[in-house]
Amino acid sequence: MLSRYLLLLCLLTVVASAPICVPAQQAKPDAASARNQLIGAWRLVSIETIRPNGEIIYPFYGKHPEGLIVYDASGWMSVQITSDPRPTVPGADSREAFLAAATTEKVAAVDGYYAYCGTWSLDPSKSTVTHHIKQSLYPAERGEDGVRYYTLEADRLTLMAKTHEMREDHQRKLVWQRLQKDQP
Repeated sequence: MLSRYLLLLCLLTVVASAPICVPAQQAKPDAASARNQLIGAWRLVSIETIRPNGEIIYPFYGKHPEGLIVYDASGWMSVQITSDPRPTVPGADSREAFLAAATTEKVAAVDGYYAYCGTWSLDPSKSTVTHHIKQSLYPAERGEDGVRYYTLEADRLTLMAKTHEMREDHQRKLVWQRLQKDQP
């Protein structure tokens, strides 16, 4: 009887001293913190279009485009991208001169440029930022919501967007680098 009692006591001691395994709750990103990390100006580093087979192509912007994306604290955003090679025509330096330029020169300028602006919202739990497009160089984009998956690593912001173009589904990967206050 005493041996049963000692055995039971030993067993209870082992069970009581064992670590309790409780599933860890996944840390949810703080929405305000994630939002603050995006606020600022970002310089375009690269744009890659990824085909379904994993091939990387550069169909619209070339290999070395330039650009700027800005997220502000009031919830507005703007993006500007110039293709590589950059358009060189028309050589107009005013709106009036641009409008008077040859149609072929204006087409070349539009083909080498992309821009839109609007508001933005963030869903840190899904790692998405949504651009609520109010104005765009492409009128059909006005009123659209562009969902981008984002990752932040140090001073790099990567945005991934799904798109259907050239008769297939693609992913567009845009890498941006944070601009510092005095950085051009």
